[in-house]
Formats: sequence, structure tokens, C-alpha cells
Amino acid sequence: MPKQLLFLIHGIGVHETDWAEEVDGPVKTLRQVSRQYPYFQSKPLEARVEFVPIHYDEIFQEIASKCQQDTAQIQQLDPTGTLTGALSWMASAGEKENNFFWSHVADIAMYRFCPVYRERVRSHVIAQIAKRIEAAFDADGSAACSVLAHSMGTAVAHDSLHLLGTVRWGDKTNALNPSHWRFNHIFMVANTSRFLQTEDREMKKVYESIVRPGPVEDPGSYCATYWNMRHEADPVPFPRMFDPVGWKNYSAVPIRHYYDPNVHSLSHYLLNPRVHIPILRKLTTPKSVTPEEEIAAINPDRFPQFGGKFTVIQKAKELAVRLEALKTALGDDPSPAHWIKSLVQFYGAMDAAR
Repeated sequence: MPKQLLFLIHGIGVHETDWAEEVDGPVKTLRQVSRQYPYFQSKPLEARVEFVPIHYDEIFQEIASKCQQDTAQIQQLDPTGTLTGALSWMASAGEKENNFFWSHVADIAMYRFCPVYRERVRSHVIAQIAKRIEAAFDADGSAACSVLAHSMGTAVAHDSLHLLGTVRWGDKTNALNPSHWRFNHIFMVANTSRFLQTEDREMKKVYESIVRPGPVEDPGSYCATYWNMRHEADPVPFPRMFDPVGWKNYSAVPIRHYYDPNVHSLSHYLLNPRVHIPILRKLTTPKSVTPEEEIAAINPDRFPQFGGKFTVIQKAKELAVRLEALKTALGDDPSPAHWIKSLVQFYGAMDAAR
């Protein structure tokens, strides 16, 4: 039986080509958490699932390097001047704030405000996904695929999947149109797709695109189920929060655990049974984690709210208060300058908590 393909799409920050396989990366984290359930002790996750990391950070690194050396590069990428204006505060910012911007925030800001960068990232991601799906069809005659995206990667995933399924390439019929083929499950972690949505040609807003769950006969949907995971203290997905109304087979999963100062990281999300259990079940079989095992896994005695690097509960509570204050000050619809500065402050708060 062919394995289900799980496309992993990374978020903000620096990511090497092997980002998914790193020690604290999503692949090792999912393998680790799966082993606590008897099913996966005899049937390892990797025997049922093939992880397909999607990498686009080289595009950002190339452009960011030029922008840091020559500010005129930003102006060329930013035809409306929105990003350039929002970065005026950096002239008085300290070295630490500047480093945080370029290492953690610049890529998401450029994706939001620079059309050329968006187009290059989307084309790169679409090509990687389409190539792997085509290889699966050639080998097995079919392709069972799901997507796990994080942070900025949720916006990249949304935009790329919508274009993958709707754009007609040349004179060929689009074999990956939802009338012919669709994804099994889409898992969005720290979803930024609504805040980063744009008016680009051939693009739809997130509530109007095909990247939504629905029955197989519905050509306006592109997956069977859609899962949206958001941490209570994570400010990254907070503005224009993703919260569709009336979607069937849609699940919103709020979480509130503190095991690392970087509550935004994908691996930190995946540690939570409320996040990884649905992923494990959908990628394998509903029987892989029984209802009794789920109840035991989410029990506070087994998975307390505070743990890992936050065994000192007071330290975690102090971070939570700071992050909540940042969210409140950020608001639902911040200006570009306020949003960028808030993200830099967010990473500064996490760094201080280490």
C-alpha cells in the first residue's frame, strides 16, 4: 500500500534544506509523540507516511542579502512603499531589534507587501508539490496527499494550493483541479493566511478559495478536512484571525500549553495531544489512537499545562502575560509598522525568557 504523502511547509525564520529533519523539527517530533501510543510501537509512523518537506527559504535569503546591502532593493520590491514606510522605525532601532527583524520577521513582511517575492515563492512551492504528486501518480497510479503548514507557511500553502488547483498551465487541462483530484487533509498551525491574503491576479481571499473542506463531488473544495490550530498566547496568527463560519469538516483547535519560550514554533505545537492526535489519526487510521488513549494523553496529570523548559511555572506565567499584552496592543487590524514592530517585540520577549 503506497504511503500517504505529507507536505511540510515551513514558516518564518531561517530554514535550511533539511529543516524538517532537524533534532527539534516536525518529523522527529511527530515520530517521538507517536511512539507513546501502542499502535505506532508496532507500526512506526514512517512506515505509513512519507514526509515531503517544502523549502523556499533560499529565495528569501537571496533577496534579503541584497536588501541589507542596498536599501534601494526594498524599494524595487515594494511598489506601494508600504513596507519601506513601515521600516522607518528601524533607523532608530538597536542592533538586536534589527537582527530579530532580518532573522525572524523580514520574510513574512516581504511576503505581505512585495508582489515579486510572493510570486517567486508561490511558483517555487507549486513546482515542488506538483513534481512530487506527478511522481506518485507515475509510480502508483494515484496520490494520497495531505499538507501540514506553519505560520507564514499557511499563507504560502493557501496561495500555492489555490493556484495549483485553479490555474490552467498552457493548453493542458489541469489534472490537479478539484474536479479531478484533491488533498486528503490540510493542517494549518498558527494560521496567517487571512492576514496575509492579497488582491493578486488569479488569487482568491481565503474564505472564497478552493482551499476549504468539502465532499469529493464539490469542485469548489480541495480537501476532505481542514484543521486550524492556534495557541492562546501566539500573536503571529492573531490579527485578522482565521475563523470561517459554516464550514463543514472544519475543526478549530485552541491550545494553551507552555513547554518552550517559543510558543510559536511548530514542534511546540506538535507536542500537544490535541494537535498531534488528529494529525496521526488522519494520516494513518482513526484506530491508531483510541478514545481511551486520547483521554489519557490530554489528562493534565500526563500532559500538564506547564512543562519542558517551563517547569518553573511562574516563569511561564510571566511570559504569557507579556505575550497577551502584545496581542492586546496589536489589535485585530494593525498598521504595517505596528504589526512589524510587534512581531520583533514578540521574538524579543521569547529570547528574554530563555
